[in-house]
Amino acid sequence: MIVTILLFIAVLGFLVFVHEGGHFLAARQVGIRVLQFSIGFPPRLFGRRVGETEYVVSWIPLGGYVRLEGQNIEDENPDDPRNWAAKSILARLYVLVAGPAFNLILAFLLMPVVYMIGVEMPGYRNAPAVLADVALDSPAQQAGFRAGDRIVGLNGQQTPTWNDLYERLGTEVIAQRDLRITVARGDATLEFSAAGQAFADNEPFGWKPRIDPTVGQFSTVSPAREAGLRTGDVIVAIDGHPIQTWDQIPATIQAAGGSTLNITVRRGDEQIDVHVTPHLDEPSERWLVGISPHTVLERHGPLEAVRLGSERLVQITAGTFVFLGRLLSGNGSLDGLGGPVKIGAVIGEAARTSAPSLVFLIAVISLQLGIFNLLPIPALDGGHIFMLAIEKIKGHPLSARVRERTQIVGFSLLMLLILIVTYNDIIHLIT
Repeated sequence: MIVTILLFIAVLGFLVFVHEGGHFLAARQVGIRVLQFSIGFPPRLFGRRVGETEYVVSWIPLGGYVRLEGQNIEDENPDDPRNWAAKSILARLYVLVAGPAFNLILAFLLMPVVYMIGVEMPGYRNAPAVLADVALDSPAQQAGFRAGDRIVGLNGQQTPTWNDLYERLGTEVIAQRDLRITVARGDATLEFSAAGQAFADNEPFGWKPRIDPTVGQFSTVSPAREAGLRTGDVIVAIDGHPIQTWDQIPATIQAAGGSTLNITVRRGDEQIDVHVTPHLDEPSERWLVGISPHTVLERHGPLEAVRLGSERLVQITAGTFVFLGRLLSGNGSLDGLGGPVKIGAVIGEAARTSAPSLVFLIAVISLQLGIFNLLPIPALDGGHIFMLAIEKIKGHPLSARVRERTQIVGFSLLMLLILIVTYNDIIHLIT
């Protein structure tokens, strides 16, 4: 827990530093006096003045700020050439955009690094897109899919593997197109229709990939490893019950109710029996033997990594705007938003998984931080940009009273949003 909290503070602090660093450098470049550069919100923890700027680290690690001369309404002085109010609309726009822009640039720098370091992918991703199971009453079942179906095409494009299918799905769903999915069932070729929105929702579509029962990794607590199972072992039976797909393994373990299991594995040319006693995982109340499916490490050269990283970020960006659009239209739910608790938990999980997972998550958070700050909400950079647009149209800024009240309303809405998503995070954590 302590490590997760420290990681959360470090990651968020780094992203805030990048964001506020963009504002800071842009302000210095156009000649605005920077009074304070703070990582975190008051009360102040420690700081130091260098030249005309005080650099501060504060106690509340949920953001930061750069305080510019004249940015507060009561400090405006158009006669001071280094005052915010004395600068042109273009100069002020440059300063406001620089913060989110630095977050977006960071995301586009980090994502290719993930693909160059290597991405741990589920082993089934390079296999044919065969369905192991279709959930009852799910959108997949209602569309007509069955266990054993092999998906071979999507909207006229061939999808020989799960990787091909997922990439094509991402493109089609973002474009909000309806889907025509081609399936091989025995000797027959069928075509099913599905709404692209079904894949954009938080709820699963209802199909499960066929995953070979090959042992890939062991948990920290792993009765299977202690009993002698090895990476690469293929599980062929448990207590005499044949195992053909990975999904059968947890179901068979649960049915045994904690009793010692006779797991038959194929290791090279040999067939070996291993006796494993599951342990009860208290949070989930499930019997576990501490194994997970095999994965493959995919590395790419710099140019391919840049292409893949850029495509992934474009997909995430489009998905973010689709989500925001649905939220604003009343068709979405705040459950899809993550607050500080959820972000901290995800950062901790990513750090425990692998370095590329953590770098990937930092890139995604940086991207979404940049996008969020550009929204035209008072108290955010996008809100200030909106005010500049009004000033440009009217030929003069709104009155100090209107701007001050707008800022108060915007800040109050942000605090309310943070409280709601934090409450949701805690409820999800408890349940």
